[in-house]
Amino acid sequence: MPDPSVPAPATGLTVGQLAALLPGTEPHLAGVRLVALDGRSGSGKSWLAGQLAGPIGAPVIHLEDLYPGWDGLARTGEILADWVTGPLGRGQPARWRRFDWETMAYAEWHTTEPADMIILEGCGSIRAGLAAAYAARIWVEAPAAARHQRLRARPDWPAYQPFAQQWARDEDRLYQAEQTPEHCGFVIENPAPDGTVRVSVRRPASPPR
Repeated sequence: MPDPSVPAPATGLTVGQLAALLPGTEPHLAGVRLVALDGRSGSGKSWLAGQLAGPIGAPVIHLEDLYPGWDGLARTGEILADWVTGPLGRGQPARWRRFDWETMAYAEWHTTEPADMIILEGCGSIRAGLAAAYAARIWVEAPAAARHQRLRARPDWPAYQPFAQQWARDEDRLYQAEQTPEHCGFVIENPAPDGTVRVSVRRPASPPR
């Protein structure tokens, strides 16, 4: 069934126009609009989260702080249900624990209070089992060359590099199993072939059962 929270199909939106659309989506978590940004590493999700959250002061939860290590991508669905969507759906703050990538262990706890909108950003942030929680699902894509260039420019690239191929394989498995892009109402090309950032709106398919 079409997602009633997503506007009619359109193309040519700017990121600013997308940000203006999101407050009109339907909240599904006790009044909280949870907007999830998913896509492969290096696609520009963190940048986009800042662009969307900034105008309205929405808090952002970065999955990079929640993954339980380099082999933790597959487990993020359970973590999100326990720490983010579950509590928010009960009208409680999200309470999540930051993963310390230097010690490779979970560290201190953090709290994200309920808000009109919360941005959830990271690979695996959109999970079929949590479909009812999202006010909007956004897929961010970029050409492989652009993604690799961005990853190599990251200050943590020396630590990331030994695990880059493993992480990419885990992304392949996750996105093949869940067909994530097909269930997103918004698609961001970052950049599009003409060098701009292009926003498309579409009716997503029903999530897999």
